[in-house]
Amino acid sequence: MKILLVYASKYGATKKAAEKLAEYLGDSVKLVNLKEGNLKGIRLKDYDTIAIGGSIYTGRIQKEVTKFCSDYKSEIISKKLGLFICCGNEQEFDNQLRNSFEQELINHAITKGYFGYEYNLKKMNFLFKMIIKKIANITKSESAIADNNIKDFAAKLVVEDN
Repeated sequence: MKILLVYASKYGATKKAAEKLAEYLGDSVKLVNLKEGNLKGIRLKDYDTIAIGGSIYTGRIQKEVTKFCSDYKSEIISKKLGLFICCGNEQEFDNQLRNSFEQELINHAITKGYFGYEYNLKKMNFLFKMIIKKIANITKSESAIADNNIKDFAAKLVVEDN
């Protein structure tokens, strides 16, 4: 089974989570950061399974994820699919997922995952840092990548009889 794992990461949390997912999925995975625009040479028809994810900022997933899903929707729907997000509030996962992906993709996905969050204040600009400190009620960087959720997601994604 060949797996394409595409994601976008603003400050690195989703990149960490995607790399952890790639470790669990093994050698058959191709990891693509949409923020780096490195889809050249990638043919979706060469993959059996696609995992798509991003992080949530101001209630939205990155535009690169939305564009990828829109541009390749018909091909994505023909594959085994997993969707994941990183966001600061697990209780908002279902709402954030619905706001991030079209319902058709959500319905088609065999697994959907909450991969946790990370607030790396050193990487944020001043304004965003102040907003995050206020909204998340934090005073220093913190990380809560949900490793068990990532492991469970990987296991569900590679089950052959889905």
